[in-house]
Amino acid sequence: MKITAVGRPFYNYPKSNAPVNKKSSLSVPKFQGADIFCFTGNSNANSKVCIVPSSNPTNLEQGIKQKTGIDPVDTVVKSFKNGETYVNIAGNIRGKDVYLMPAGGNSVNDNLMETYLKADAAKRAGADRVIAIMPNFDYARQEKRTEKGEPIAARLNMDLLKTSGVDGIITVDMHTPALEGFAPNDMNVVHLESMGLMVDYIKSKEIPDLVVVSPDLGGTKRADKLAKALECDKAIVYKSRKAHNEATAEDLIGNVEGKNCILFDDIIDTAGTIAEASKLLKKKGAKDIYVCAAHGLFNGQAMQKLDDAPIKEVIVTNSVPNKPDSIEKIKQVDLSGQIVDAMKEISPDIEADDK
Repeated sequence: MKITAVGRPFYNYPKSNAPVNKKSSLSVPKFQGADIFCFTGNSNANSKVCIVPSSNPTNLEQGIKQKTGIDPVDTVVKSFKNGETYVNIAGNIRGKDVYLMPAGGNSVNDNLMETYLKADAAKRAGADRVIAIMPNFDYARQEKRTEKGEPIAARLNMDLLKTSGVDGIITVDMHTPALEGFAPNDMNVVHLESMGLMVDYIKSKEIPDLVVVSPDLGGTKRADKLAKALECDKAIVYKSRKAHNEATAEDLIGNVEGKNCILFDDIIDTAGTIAEASKLLKKKGAKDIYVCAAHGLFNGQAMQKLDDAPIKEVIVTNSVPNKPDSIEKIKQVDLSGQIVDAMKEISPDIEADDK
């Protein structure tokens, strides 16, 4: 796992020269085979709120830091040779509300383990409350069993978060709102919606003759809500799925001829559904096609599919870091303002730290 330092320099030690009780401005833990120690931040000791940074900080994390005026607390994150993750929250967090920034690495499982370990470390260090900021709730699409022998991974993830010491979660546009029911009664789930940001962005473009299109039957309610906000008609794509990440758009319910369409979904993963739906809309006479989704994962050949598809723009939030191979069609709207507002409701002391 690549570890990146934030704010303060990182110290890179060869395996054979791993520090043993090395004296510095921070106490360095003793390790055998330590490759990277990552020290970040300089948290305000008088604040009742602190931020634990991610080992791979994103622009969303930077936005949260700027809007709260809170510097991240000193934190160590490293990966052992066998893949185990090590965490050490070196700063003073006793009695504080501790916010875990969203892990921005490429591996979902590594990100979750980093979150679990930080929560456990924070509780053991005397944190009052631990709140995990998880804009894209991992494993949310495995919220039910559709075949015999499957787990309910979304429930398991919620259980593991609670077991690790997480008292609350701030998330955005869960795959299904029913996921909140997996959280125990003493775990506060703040479920934000990005639709307002999408509406503002679309209205700013002044696109005429709009039709909101759901790429499948399951997203009908979501599309209906956006259509009402934009005061326009809606349509629905009927699709069939042969296997995971393999979908075919078969027909359309509604009229899009001569209209500008907005395909609205919650997640774009491999982009197969969106690409197929956009081609169907073109066949049905649509003009410009825009895509809106809360979470742009863009895995596999997603970028190529979107680039080849008859799509003008793909609007997503910055819940997930932009890929290095991102295409010009991808536009991100910033969630940091909404997340900071949620943080202020949970921890009113953040107001005093606001710059």
